[in-house]
Amino acid sequence: MRVKSSNKFPFLFLFILVILAGMLWLLQTTSKKKASKYPITPLTEQRTTLDLVQISLNEKAYRKLKKKRNKAVSVGILEAEDSDFVPATITFNGNDYNAEVRLKGDWTIHLEEDKWSFRIKLKDDKTILGMRKFSLHHPSTRRYLNEWLYHRAMKKEGLMGLRYGFVEGKIHVKMDHKNYLNKDVGIYAIEETFDKRTIESNGRKESVIIKFSEDYWWAEVRKSKAIADDFGLNYNDFMNYDLISKVKYPIIPFSESKVLADTTMTNYFKIAKNLLEDLRSNNINISDAFDVEKLAMDTALMNLFGAIHGTYLINVRYYYNPITSKLEPISFDGNSGVKLTEFRHFVYPGKERDTSYFKALAHALNKVASPDYLDQLLKTNQSEIEEITTELKREFRGSFLDMENLRFNQNIMRSELEILKHEFNLNNLKTLEVALDSTQAANASNKTKIDLTNRTNWNPNGVEFMGNNSIENKATVVTIKRTTTTNSGFVRIGNIDVNFNSTNTVSIKVKKGKQGGLMGMRLQGIYPNRADAIFDLSSGKLKETFNQGQFSNVKASIKKADGEWYLCTLQAKSNLNKVNFIFGPTDASKKALNWEGSTSQKVEINVDPRSLQIKEN
Repeated sequence: MRVKSSNKFPFLFLFILVILAGMLWLLQTTSKKKASKYPITPLTEQRTTLDLVQISLNEKAYRKLKKKRNKAVSVGILEAEDSDFVPATITFNGNDYNAEVRLKGDWTIHLEEDKWSFRIKLKDDKTILGMRKFSLHHPSTRRYLNEWLYHRAMKKEGLMGLRYGFVEGKIHVKMDHKNYLNKDVGIYAIEETFDKRTIESNGRKESVIIKFSEDYWWAEVRKSKAIADDFGLNYNDFMNYDLISKVKYPIIPFSESKVLADTTMTNYFKIAKNLLEDLRSNNINISDAFDVEKLAMDTALMNLFGAIHGTYLINVRYYYNPITSKLEPISFDGNSGVKLTEFRHFVYPGKERDTSYFKALAHALNKVASPDYLDQLLKTNQSEIEEITTELKREFRGSFLDMENLRFNQNIMRSELEILKHEFNLNNLKTLEVALDSTQAANASNKTKIDLTNRTNWNPNGVEFMGNNSIENKATVVTIKRTTTTNSGFVRIGNIDVNFNSTNTVSIKVKKGKQGGLMGMRLQGIYPNRADAIFDLSSGKLKETFNQGQFSNVKASIKKADGEWYLCTLQAKSNLNKVNFIFGPTDASKKALNWEGSTSQKVEINVDPRSLQIKEN
C-alpha cells in the first residue's frame, strides 16, 4: 500500500520556530528591561584624589527623585518614606554595585541646586568601605572636618562612632539608549548609617540600637510650618512646645521588623527600652542604665567638639551591650565645631545625683580638657587633615576645622572639672598641665555672684526703662515699656551661676503700668531649655506656666504685697550650671511659651529692682 504524503509537517515546524523566536524575543526584552533598572555607568574624568562615588539612574527613577525633591522644597521639609527608594547603579572607584537610593535630610538645605543628599542601600549584601547602608550629604551640613575629627576622637577612646569621610560625587541619568545627563556635584561627606555592621565595626556583640521615634516631632513641625508660611513667619512661633515637652516619645529599634522577628533581639530590645524608660522617668540612676565610663567620655568629647546637636532627643542613638547589660551612646549628627556658652550635661539626671557617673565624668574631663589631648589628636590625624583640606579648598571657602572654638570649649570643661573636683573631693586627680586662670578658678569653685538689682546687668531688648532715675541704681521704681509691637520685648540678666540639678526660685515685686496688665518671667538655659510663667497684675492671678528641655518641677505664684504691688515668683529644677533670667511686659493674647513676642500695644509694667532675688532650694 502506498502511504500518502502530507503537507502538515512543514507548517507545524514553521509554527514551532515562530513560537520559539517569540519566546526568545520576549526573554531578551524582559532581560533588557530588568537590566535597565541599573544603568551602565559612563566613563568620566575624576577631579580629586578622593574616592569616586557615581550614582547612575534611569530617567524614570530620576524623575521620581526630582518630583520628591521639588515637593520638599515647596513645603520646606522632606518627608522620607521607604517607598521613595529607586534602583540605581553605584560605582565606587570603577566597581559597580546594584543599589537603592532615596533623598535624605529633614530640611531642604540637603536639596539645594544639584547637590542633593542621598540615603543608599547596596544590594546582594555588598559593601563599600565596609558599609552596606550609608548617606551622602553636603560637607557643610556636618561642619566639614569638625564632624570627621569628632568621630576619630570617639573611635580613639573606644566609643561607638560611625565611619565618616569625604568622597567625590557624580550623578548620571540615562535619558535614552545612548545619551546621559551628567552632573558633577563635587565633594560629598559619606556617613555610615545604623545596622549590624555598625556594631561589628565597633567591636561589639550583635545586639540592638535604639532611638526615640521622630514621628510626633515632625508632625508638629509640618502643622506649624503650614500655618507660619501663610503669614511669612517662622514655624517656631506656632509650635505647641507645651504639649511637645510633655510627650514621651516612643522608644524604637533600628531595623524593627528584623528585631521583632528574632527572639534574642526582641529580648535585647525589651531590656534596652526598659532601661532607657526607667531612666527617663527618674526611677533609676544613670549608672543603672549606662556604662558610666563610656557615657562620661562621650559627654566630655561632646563638649570638646560642641556637638550638642547630637544630644537632642530625635538625634540620640544608644547601643544595648548584652554582655554588660548596659546602654552605650553612639555619636551621631553632632554638628561639631560649635562654640559652647556653658557645659552641657547628659540630658537625664536620674533618680539622684549619681556619684559613680560624675566621678567618671571628672576623670574624662581631666583627660580631654588638657591642651595636650587636642594637640595629640591633631598630630595623629594631621596628614589626613591636610589632604582633605586641600581637596575641600577646591570647592569651598572658609574654615573647615574650628580649632579656636574647640580650645575655648576646653576652658569651659576645665571650669566644670573644678566644680566636680570640689563637690566629690577629687583633689587626688592628676592636675591638668594648664592651670585655670584666676577668673576661671573663681567661677568654678566659688560661683560668680551677679548683683541682680544692679541695672548695669539688665540688658533690654525691645523695651526701654522709664521714670525718675530709672537707669541709676538708687531708683526704687522702674517702668519697663515695650518700644515696639512687632518684635520681642524683654529684659535679660544672663549667666547666673547655679548648682547642677538644683531647684531655683526667682522673685520680684511688680505692679501693672498704664498700658496692659500682664508680666512674663522665664528661667532659661541654651535654647530651647526654659521655664516660663505669665502673671495677671490686674486680677492678681497666675495665668499659666510652661517648661521645656532641662527644666522640670515648675511652680509659680503671685501674692499681694503693698497697695497695687504683687510679689511674683517662678521656681524650677534645672540640669544646668548657668541660667538666664528674662522678664518683661506682655498682653492677654500671649501664651507662656511665647509671652515675649509681638503685642497689640506698647505694654508696660512697674518693677521694684531692690526686690529682685534668686534663691536655691
